[in-house]
Amino acid sequence: MAKSYAGIDIGRGSVKIAVRDNKGTRLISRALPENMMDEDDLIAPETLATIIADLRKAEHIKTRDVVLVLDDNSTFFRHVTLPLMSDAELKLNLPYEFRDYIDEDPGNYVYDYAVDEIPTDEEGKPTQLELYAAAASKKLLEERANILKKAGFRLKVAIPSQMAYTRLLLGYLERNPIEDGLHQVFIDIGYERVTVHLFQGSKFKASKTIDFGCRDLDMAIADLKGVDRHVASTYKASNFEGVLDEPECEAFYDRLCFEINKVINFYNFSNAEDVERMYLLGGGVEIPQLMDVVVRSFPIPLETAVMVMPPDIQELDKVGEFALAIASMLEGEAI
Repeated sequence: MAKSYAGIDIGRGSVKIAVRDNKGTRLISRALPENMMDEDDLIAPETLATIIADLRKAEHIKTRDVVLVLDDNSTFFRHVTLPLMSDAELKLNLPYEFRDYIDEDPGNYVYDYAVDEIPTDEEGKPTQLELYAAAASKKLLEERANILKKAGFRLKVAIPSQMAYTRLLLGYLERNPIEDGLHQVFIDIGYERVTVHLFQGSKFKASKTIDFGCRDLDMAIADLKGVDRHVASTYKASNFEGVLDEPECEAFYDRLCFEINKVINFYNFSNAEDVERMYLLGGGVEIPQLMDVVVRSFPIPLETAVMVMPPDIQELDKVGEFALAIASMLEGEAI
């Protein structure tokens, strides 16, 4: 058996772990207390380390090496075109590619890249570099590594969410090469926000964040039932008294589809080809009423992220909710 890696996705509402070991492929999650994070980042790292350590122990996870996915708010990610240069020269030049994005000292960040392609001239000689470049705060990476260390893990690699989606697409297109070049979006319906990432084949093109998510549905249920948001979340999970079919919840579904549609229309306007397929993931895919409205709202072929998963993972429960954790695990296995 190949070396085992745990893929970990630390969201604002929960921590999710995907691991493939002698017990098979397992998808494990634990809800996080609301006071774990403020508007910007984690404010209770010790508590998070304890939660992950308890989860590791309870689930008998022996794997220690981790690939961690970083959300869009934790990284800067862009496509860049550079002249031909060595790896050492690239490391010197990458910070300059983020000078319009990073306001603080660029030395406070870690920079990395992945090669998209190296175009050649008529004689087959390389002419330039097409790269995906990423920057992440040193402080954030050190904090996450320390949290995982205290929980009994070792952080081996941290990847932006865009590269996690790329990992899924590379595997899918290897199995279905006829679909290479398709314009498609991943729509992650999360707790506090929705992210929409556009790809052509496995090539990242653009992304957009919508500040609206499942927490807003919890708030609507809380107002409707006269309970706090935590209780409302349990009502949502169990569809208590058919609450997910109430007009207040239907208004949330409609607004969410409206906001997503605005992003899709912008992508279609900005690109020569329209979006041809949508993949849904995140906690929102576990709400059947929401998915029914999404299916009715978009004429584009729509799938959950299950479709791009390896065959042995497709049969697991809640794959869409664990898509980024699974992608991180697969990235580790590809190392």
